[in-house]
Amino acid sequence: MIDEWVPPGGGAASINAPMLQQCLAVTGLMADNSEQAAQQLGEERLKTLRSATQLGEEQWLPLLATFSAEELFQLATFFTLAEMKFSGWQCGAKNPAIWIFRSLKKNGQLPEKGAIRQLKSLTDNRYIPYGSAL
Repeated sequence: MIDEWVPPGGGAASINAPMLQQCLAVTGLMADNSEQAAQQLGEERLKTLRSATQLGEEQWLPLLATFSAEELFQLATFFTLAEMKFSGWQCGAKNPAIWIFRSLKKNGQLPEKGAIRQLKSLTDNRYIPYGSAL
């Protein structure tokens, strides 16, 4: 997969808890009505979230520590579905769902294998759930 070039100063400087709380609020809509989810988030918020997908794992981990395991799985679901449903969200090995799953695994909080398999079946991103094998 080819990474998208982001001009200097053109990417998101950070991600914050209120942004992710809004993602949690629309996660239920993502599978059935991604257009309504996008409408609820708004165009600017979607742009900011999309550019935040280019942030590295080290920038996500401190924020992820503030969420429960259940909320983290919901966020992983949001970012997995966003990549499939929203134009221009092709993240590949940089999908935040990967950072989320690594955090859950490190803390011994992974969801059941069936839930992970079900989420994996919703995407063609071969890197989800744990990233590159190398």
